[in-house]
Formats: sequence, C-alpha cells, structure tokens
Amino acid sequence: MINYTLFINSLIGCAAAAIYAYIANRLGRRQIRFTEARLAWTFFVVWWYALAAATLSTAVISLVAAFGVLTLPLYLTITYVNLPAACVALFGLTYYLLYLFTGSRKLLLPLAVFYSLFYTLVMYAINVHNPVGIRLERWQIAVQYEIAPAGPLLGLLIVLLLFPQIIGSLAYFSLYFRVEGTTQKYRILLVSWGIIIWFIRPLLASLFGVAQQEWWQIVTVLIGLGAALIILMAYQPPEWIKQRYNVTSIVEEPT
Repeated sequence: MINYTLFINSLIGCAAAAIYAYIANRLGRRQIRFTEARLAWTFFVVWWYALAAATLSTAVISLVAAFGVLTLPLYLTITYVNLPAACVALFGLTYYLLYLFTGSRKLLLPLAVFYSLFYTLVMYAINVHNPVGIRLERWQIAVQYEIAPAGPLLGLLIVLLLFPQIIGSLAYFSLYFRVEGTTQKYRILLVSWGIIIWFIRPLLASLFGVAQQEWWQIVTVLIGLGAALIILMAYQPPEWIKQRYNVTSIVEEPT
C-alpha cells in the first residue's frame, strides 16, 4: 500500500530540486574576470547545485519510503553521502556572504577548517546516539535512536548549522546602508533577507512549537522556494522590476 503523503512529498521535493538546479544553472552563466570574486561566486553556485542534489536525494528517500521498501541501512547510506555535500554547500554559501562583506579571501581556510570540524561533529552525534530504526510519518521520515538526541550537543549542532549563515547575511545586509547604487541596494536587500528567511525557518518552527505539525512540512518547503526565487530575482530581476526601480541584471553588467 502506497503512503500517498510521502509520495506527494517526494514529488514536491523533486520540483524543488529542479528549481534549485535551474537557479544554479542561471547563476553559473555569469562571467567574472577577477579571480577572487570568481572563486566566491563559484562557491555560491556550488551551494545551489549541492542544495538541488540534497533535495533530490531526500525526495528519493521519501519515494522509496512511500512504497514501503525503505530500510535503515539505505537511509543512513544516503545520509552519509549527503553530509559531506551539505557541508561543502554551507561552506560555499558562508564564504560567499563573508567575501561580499569583507572583500577578502582570508576566511577561506578558517571556514574550511570550521566545516570540516562541523562534519566530524555531526558524524559523532549520529554514532553516539546510535540509530536503531526509522518511523514513517505522514509527511516525513523520523529516525529512531537508542539515545534520544538532546542536550548541549544537539543545541551546539543547531547553532553551528544555522547561525553562520544568519550572521553572514546580516553582515552583508549592513552594506545596504553604505552603498549608494540602486542595483547594489536592491541586490543586497533581497539576497541577505532571502537567506535569512531560509535559515530562520527552523528557529521559528521551534519557537512557535509547529515543527512537528503536518501543515508545517508543506509550508516550510514553500517558504524555502519563495526565498530561493527572491534570491534569483536579486540577480535576474523581471523586466517590470528593472524598469520600475532602475536596477540591472547580472548579465547586463561588465565582467
């Protein structure tokens, strides 16, 4: 018997992955002459491709689970493959934001070390709590642990996962008050707050106690897609926005 909610969830995930890949493809066409800026931009594009891949793999897990053939070893295998890619993606996004704020690549090595340690800590957390099974819920798959994740370790992982991007986005947003160009202001506003909205979702869900609500599983995906489209509009605004606010697209800028 098919679990139709998980099946629908997998279809939504596939659609989201396609949108993220489309954004990566569009942004990846930008040509940048300066090496340091090109490196930061490349990492930003990598973030979108990695996000698309991770979202697609999660959709595949939901699809397999919908047909009742998902096992713990398969779930953990996909998770272990996704984790390095997720850490690379987070590293790329954080580096891009901080490069925009500082204009320097000096944080490249410290951030690489930081996310290497973060990956190690996540792997330790998984093993120390010892996954023993999976439980299929209406809209998601929950892992059952021998020791329920809680306490300082879980809190630390949440902080390390979410706050570097939020802090980096706020730092980038602070440039809004320093620049004068309309396009720069427009882009800073949309990119910074698009990312803040993206990463603040879990905090809001926990704060208001809706993280386990079924309706939130759909809403959080829609919020994520909305934030992604906002970021795309920052770099490739529709014609009516370009005309009304006198802003330009990245493809219209000199390399």
